[in-house]
Amino acid sequence: MFAVYAARPEADDPLAALTVGERPDPDVPAGSLAVTVRAASLNMHDLWTLRGVGIKPEQFPMILGCDGAGVLPDGSEVVLHSVVTSPGWMGDETLDPKRSLLTERLQGTFADTVVVPERNVLPKPESLSFAEAACMGTAWLTAYRMLFVKSGLRPGQTMLVQGASGGVSTALVLLGRAAGMRVWVTGRSAQKRELACSLGAHAVFESGARLPGRVDGVFETVGKATWDH
Repeated sequence: MFAVYAARPEADDPLAALTVGERPDPDVPAGSLAVTVRAASLNMHDLWTLRGVGIKPEQFPMILGCDGAGVLPDGSEVVLHSVVTSPGWMGDETLDPKRSLLTERLQGTFADTVVVPERNVLPKPESLSFAEAACMGTAWLTAYRMLFVKSGLRPGQTMLVQGASGGVSTALVLLGRAAGMRVWVTGRSAQKRELACSLGAHAVFESGARLPGRVDGVFETVGKATWDH
């Protein structure tokens, strides 16, 4: 089958490992389903896979792609959930110490066919195209969890989104605006700040600029390395 995959880990030159070509048709073990991929989306995680982060060297070649949408053999239209838990895990999947994402242990969605556990196959809403559904997994679920599970913010409060153009940050702008938050965004370039405005941000600022007031929550995806900013 046709696929886009990482042939080997390349920490210093990740694109050197990017390969487009044929891969063997996948087996379908019990408890899994084969999905004919109609759309897949690119994430920063794919770059980490090319660099060899989060994946053992013996697992290469690895087909890229955490997110996707497609069709089952019976014609059902589905969207894929990228977080793969250990067999029998119950409860919050982010607490499973053996969890993984597609492309860490299982082959990814940048192929004609992807095989995933049955629990990772969900009905695609009719209102979404395959391309739209394929973008809703890793980035949008991360943003949703940050805003509605972790932040504790309520309508009318002010949220600051650091970085205006990434997948998670653009999702946060749209979700925050829809939920009635006051959405402020920082961006390093005028083009990125204009994008945030077009998505509904109430105000945009240059990265590092002094804000006109306090905010109720700050959202960023890097972690402790950027907290001092």
